[in-house]
Amino acid sequence: MANKISKVLQSQSFTLALLGAVLAAILFPELGVKGGPLQTQITTKIAVALTFVIQGLSLPTRQIAASATKLRLHAFCQVSIFLVAPLLMLGYMTVVGGLLHPGIEAGFFYLAALPTTISSAIVMTSNSEGDSSSALFSTTLANVLGIFATPLLCSIFLSASSEDGPQLSTLIGKLSMLVLAPLVLGQLIRPLVRDWAKASKKLFKRLSNSFIVFIVFAAFCQSVSSGIWGQIGLAAVLLTLVLTLVFLFLFSSVVWFSSPLGSSEKPERIAAFFCGSQKTLASGVPMASILFASLPADGNMAIGLMILPLMCYHPLQLFLAGAISPYFAKIAK
Repeated sequence: MANKISKVLQSQSFTLALLGAVLAAILFPELGVKGGPLQTQITTKIAVALTFVIQGLSLPTRQIAASATKLRLHAFCQVSIFLVAPLLMLGYMTVVGGLLHPGIEAGFFYLAALPTTISSAIVMTSNSEGDSSSALFSTTLANVLGIFATPLLCSIFLSASSEDGPQLSTLIGKLSMLVLAPLVLGQLIRPLVRDWAKASKKLFKRLSNSFIVFIVFAAFCQSVSSGIWGQIGLAAVLLTLVLTLVFLFLFSSVVWFSSPLGSSEKPERIAAFFCGSQKTLASGVPMASILFASLPADGNMAIGLMILPLMCYHPLQLFLAGAISPYFAKIAK
């Protein structure tokens, strides 16, 4: 029994670390505020850049290029990620958005505007006997397109809902400097250190996760110090969790049942499901720290509020993927 509990805790170590970062922010908010001891207005930017350098180092360039030919499948994945998800979320928020704090409601749209995961989508596709090489290309393409598509979608939504909505050109410029440039740098360095990069996957993952936990800590320190969480209360957090779960099932169902539009082959449909329905925490948290850095911590659009739906979606999508992976593995044969 103790071994089973230990394995479960180990498998969810990243989620637990995120919860620990939130708890630490509640207890010691003064550490992570702008101008505080950790100088998070500078160190979070460094953490963002290093996160994407690591991502660039981790991506196998040759394998990505080799799996680029399935245009129909890749087009389906990108449409699911950047068109279906936002439109579905707009409809969903029309129904339930009135129940939510404006910052959390905006956070749901931010969730929908994000690209997909890379590592977990590929791993889950492989575990489910899906086409993992196609998953690699689609997820990588989505994360590059997300540098432009995510701020575009956020700019449209936030400009319509808040006078503080960020300017599109400014957002893309910041993301290009702190996301795209480090990602490209990592890819340029990779051929020189390919063997070391392959052998350092676990190290890269730990470092990347540590940077994300730090960014989450900084974001929540800002919002806790502003007193915004006292205004919202625990009930709003629990409601966010429930509504995130409902959206996950809705969106996942839409992607799976429409996946024949991407391919008639079961392995490719499985790849399309995981690539099209997952949302990235690894890129989403760093991007939020850039996109919404100019928004006041004590306003309706505090970063801590806006990443809450994403932090709920991340573990839920992993639980769902783990539950359905054995079924997918059977139908793929």
